[in-house]
Amino acid sequence: GTGTPQNRVTESHIFNALAKNFGIRQWPVTAIKAFLGHSLACASGDQIIASLGVWHDGIIPGIKTTRAIAEDVHQSQLDFLLDHREINPSDMQAAFINSKGFGGNNATAAILSPFVTETMLTKRYGLAAMRTYKARQETVAAATKAYDAACIKGETQPIYRFGEAVVEGDALTMTPATISIPGQTHPISLTLNNPYEDMV
Repeated sequence: GTGTPQNRVTESHIFNALAKNFGIRQWPVTAIKAFLGHSLACASGDQIIASLGVWHDGIIPGIKTTRAIAEDVHQSQLDFLLDHREINPSDMQAAFINSKGFGGNNATAAILSPFVTETMLTKRYGLAAMRTYKARQETVAAATKAYDAACIKGETQPIYRFGEAVVEGDALTMTPATISIPGQTHPISLTLNNPYEDMV
């Protein structure tokens, strides 16, 4: 969270109340911001990456920038991790990603674990389809591993595509009903139902 005197109270209250309502005890809470600082627009992406890392490595990173939690933080149902914690990744079925903005909580998204997701996909599509998927996934995993190794060794070059495939305004074709964009097969329809007709 933000860690500010006002928001630490409101944010912790929300999660503590949710945990109490659904019978969750000692809900682990961490703060990626403790490692990355205030990353602003990409903060939710940082949280998703960190959650994927927990599922991959089985370690929830602790909040290492403080020695204690402030007294006004709601925590009867929460477990603020001040140290790293090893877990069985399959025990963490979901992570909540918080997107905070000035003035309040913009959105919270539940990210299901790889284990839960795979179970759901297997139930819907069957074992044969999942075997095919996993076989295809091996190629992707190998390419990802090779790219990661190249990045660590400093062998990759930045991908810089500034100015490529830019569509200038005068390249658009507009009619009262459509907008056509060069390179796109279908025009954008402007014929939409107005949900506010009763208000105008």
